[in-house]
Amino acid sequence: MKMESLKKLHQSMRVLGVDMQKFQVRLGAAEFDCLFSTRDDPFVLALTSRGLNPRFFRFVVNRGYWIRDYLGDLYGPLVEVLKIDGSSGKRLVPKDFLVQLDAAIPHAATQLWVPEPHVIVQLRADLEEAGRPYFDTWIYWDSESNRSPRKENMVKTLEALGPEALEYSKRMNASSKWSMTPTSRTWKSERRST
Repeated sequence: MKMESLKKLHQSMRVLGVDMQKFQVRLGAAEFDCLFSTRDDPFVLALTSRGLNPRFFRFVVNRGYWIRDYLGDLYGPLVEVLKIDGSSGKRLVPKDFLVQLDAAIPHAATQLWVPEPHVIVQLRADLEEAGRPYFDTWIYWDSESNRSPRKENMVKTLEALGPEALEYSKRMNASSKWSMTPTSRTWKSERRST
C-alpha cells in the first residue's frame, strides 16, 4: 500500500532538515504514539499503542513509501489493540487498516515533533536495551581487545542519536552505553577529542 501521507510528511521533514518525527494517531478506539524515521534505509514507521499494556508495531517503509499489507506476526496483536474480530465481529483487513493509518498521518512536520533520544528508545521496543533509554557514555575498544560495537548497539546509536553519532562510533571504535535513569549527558559531551 502506498502511503501518500508519509510521502508528504517526509517532504515537509526535508524542508525542516529533520530525519525523525513523533506524532499521535487515533484508529477507532486505539491511540498510538508514532515515530517515522528516515535514519534507516528503508525507512521505518513505528507505532506503540497507548494504554496500560502498550504494544509495539514496526513497519518497513520501502522506496516509494510502500508498506506491505501482509502483517504476519503483527496481525494478532493488532487485532487485540484495535479490539476487532472476536469482540466486534468485524475482521481486520490489513489494506483497510493501512488506508486508515495513512489518512491519520499528518502531512506537515514540525521541530516540536523531533523527539529526544530517550523518547525514541522508549517508543522503539525493537532497539536493544529498550529499558535503558538514556545515553550515559562511550565505551572505547582498543585494537588489542579485538572488539568493536555490536550491530545492535550501532542500530540503537543511529536511531536514538542520529547518523553523526553512528559515524563517531565507527570512527572511534566506541559503543554507546545507556542508563535506566536520566544522566543529562549527551553523546557530544562525552566524546574524546580527536
